[in-house]
Amino acid sequence: STMLSRAMVVGFILLLSGGTLLLNHLHLEHPISLPHFGEFGFMAMVVMTGLLIRTEWWPDRSSLRMVPVEKVAKLMWFHHLETDLVVWNESRRVGHLHLQPKIRESDGARLLEYSGNVQVRLPGSTRQRISWDGVAEFDADLVMRSLLIGLGMREVSLDRAEILVNPGANTAHFRLLDVNGHEQNANDFTLDERGLKKILKEVDLDPGIYDTLRSSAPAVPKVTAQESSIMVHHERMKTYLIEVQQGGQTLLEAHVNELGRIVRIKTLVGYSLAPDDLMP
Repeated sequence: STMLSRAMVVGFILLLSGGTLLLNHLHLEHPISLPHFGEFGFMAMVVMTGLLIRTEWWPDRSSLRMVPVEKVAKLMWFHHLETDLVVWNESRRVGHLHLQPKIRESDGARLLEYSGNVQVRLPGSTRQRISWDGVAEFDADLVMRSLLIGLGMREVSLDRAEILVNPGANTAHFRLLDVNGHEQNANDFTLDERGLKKILKEVDLDPGIYDTLRSSAPAVPKVTAQESSIMVHHERMKTYLIEVQQGGQTLLEAHVNELGRIVRIKTLVGYSLAPDDLMP
C-alpha cells in the first residue's frame, strides 16, 4: 500500500501540464491587375472548389476550420449540460466518467465537477478499481483559479489521496486519508523544482527523480480545435475536434457537439470514451 500511495503522488505531479495555440495569416504580395482578373477569377474558382472538397471530404485536415479552443470550452458553460461517458479498452467496458459544468451565482465562477472510475492492472497485483472525483474552478475568461483532484483505491489501507492546486499562488496542498476518512499525512508545497523535490522526499522517494523526468520530458503539449464531424447512427453529426499533440504524436482526440457535450474521446494509450449508446 505504501508503494501504491507513492505512485499516486508521482502521478499527481505528472498530471500538471499546459497547451499552446498557433495562429496563421494570409496576405497577397502583389495587387491584381484588371487584364488578369479573368484568369485570376478562374484560378480562384478552382482553388475554392478544391478547398471546399478538401474541407468536406477530409474535415480533420483543413486549416480553414480551425477555431479557438476557448470557444469550444465555453460551450460547456453556455448550455451547462452534464456528460456521461463509458471508458472502453478495445471492446471491453472498464470504467465511467461524469462531467458537470456549473456557474456559481455568487461570483460567476465556472465550475467543472467530475467523477468516475476505471479498472487497471497494476504491476505485481490483480486488477484494481481506481476512482476519482474533484472540481476545477475558472473565472469568466476560463483562467483556472483552483483544481481539486481526489483518487481512491478500495484495495489498499490508504483509501484516498487529494491534492488542491492553486495556480495563482503556484502552490498545492496534498494529503492522504485512510478508509475512515482520517488524515494520515498532509503537506503544502510550491509548484516548482524545490517544492516538487520536497514532496518526493516526504514520501521517501529520491528527489533526483525530478531531474531525470525533467531531462527526458518531451515538448510542451499543443492543444488545437477545429470544426469537424463524425458518423452517429448512420448520420453525420457536426462537432468540434480538440487535439492534444506532443512531439509529433496525438495524445488525445475529443469530439464535442454543438451543445458542449463530449461525444467521443480517443487516447494514445488505447483507451476510448463515448456515451453508452455510442460505442466507439
